[in-house]
Amino acid sequence: MNELSEAEIEHLIERFPLPDDRADAILGLGDTALALGVSLPTMQRYLKIGLPAIKRGGMGRLWRIRLAAAWAWRQALMAEDAQRKSRRKQARSALACQRR
Repeated sequence: MNELSEAEIEHLIERFPLPDDRADAILGLGDTALALGVSLPTMQRYLKIGLPAIKRGGMGRLWRIRLAAAWAWRQALMAEDAQRKSRRKQARSALACQRR
């Protein structure tokens, strides 16, 4: 995923809202990882591939990440992965049918 505009982030949040038991908040890197149920290395990988951040951290600066945006971005990423896997499975099935 590439860097998203504010409008694209808001669209993702509408499409993939936070669960009812979670309130939106501005969090640091560790708290966002905890809220998403992922490790810090996974969070760092997500940030490298496009997870939106309000304020980028590093070199002594703290990350600031909106939970609703991070949640929606991750849900979209997981949906893309599931769709990609489904297309691969369909392609393999089609190839298997052609070989018979």
